[in-house]
Amino acid sequence: MNVIGLDISKDTIDVTLIKTNGQTDYTKIGNNAEGFEILIDWIRSKRIRKTAISMEATGIYYEEAAEYLSTVYTIFVINPLKIKDYAKSQFSHTKTDKADSKLIAEYTKRHSDKLTPFRPSENPNLYKMINLLQQLKQQQNESRNRLHAAKDKFIRSTHEAIILLLAKKITQAAKRIDRMIKQQNSLKQHYQNLQTIPAIGKDTAAILLRHLTDKTFSKANQFVSFAGLSPKIEQSGTSVHKKGRLSKYGHRQLKRALFMPALVAYRIKAFPKLINNLEAAKKPKMVIIVALMRKLAKIAFYIHKTEKPFEKTRHQTA
Repeated sequence: MNVIGLDISKDTIDVTLIKTNGQTDYTKIGNNAEGFEILIDWIRSKRIRKTAISMEATGIYYEEAAEYLSTVYTIFVINPLKIKDYAKSQFSHTKTDKADSKLIAEYTKRHSDKLTPFRPSENPNLYKMINLLQQLKQQQNESRNRLHAAKDKFIRSTHEAIILLLAKKITQAAKRIDRMIKQQNSLKQHYQNLQTIPAIGKDTAAILLRHLTDKTFSKANQFVSFAGLSPKIEQSGTSVHKKGRLSKYGHRQLKRALFMPALVAYRIKAFPKLINNLEAAKKPKMVIIVALMRKLAKIAFYIHKTEKPFEKTRHQTA
């Protein structure tokens, strides 16, 4: 089988082709519809058959490419941790976009029989609206930061106006998402069940629903791994009390969506046994927050799978 590895960034995509006979080729395209068409033409010019395309599940940048190209080719979306581990096993120390695209292609060629083909979204308009809402929120936060730093009166008033406009659009987008989900019987009950989880509101429930419905997860740990919810502790000498930090791997949107609910869950002691055990072990606050994010993700998986609302006695140990 011929395989193509894509290393995807915000604006560009590095492309490495490994043919059945082992020969390689490389190109670079834009991360947009025009770039995808250029890639399709490039592949056709190689006169090859049975071609699969692979990419990492990083952020939201890969999603449009996966959706677009899946109409023509078999697509594999791979957990970035798998590629990282593969790079270590190959003693690969070259860190460029071109080299990464080749690693993705090599991994696919070796493990294609174990990979699950990407399934196009059944609700593309809904998911585009969810993405839009998150982008609006990010723009609002950026504008608030600029307002905080601004001294000039005109600049401040401009940022204030932008923030007000974004707030209006955020409200409109959130209402539209809520309405779109409730109009679909297959999603409505799942959506409402997810909101019974402590600290999970409508916006987070919509994002959880999107990924739980749109991806094939057979186990809770697969969903947790997809989100990249593995804590990372920095240690130096005998000190183990340094601040923890989130893994940079996993789906950024999903990870970001679980962060604020985890903070709320920590504040209200939604899962006292977990929190008390970690605090007794002198774990840094960020490690506890990540553990709560992981717990919320696991509970969301079980609730979606069982189609039942949150039950305190059942899900405290999830």
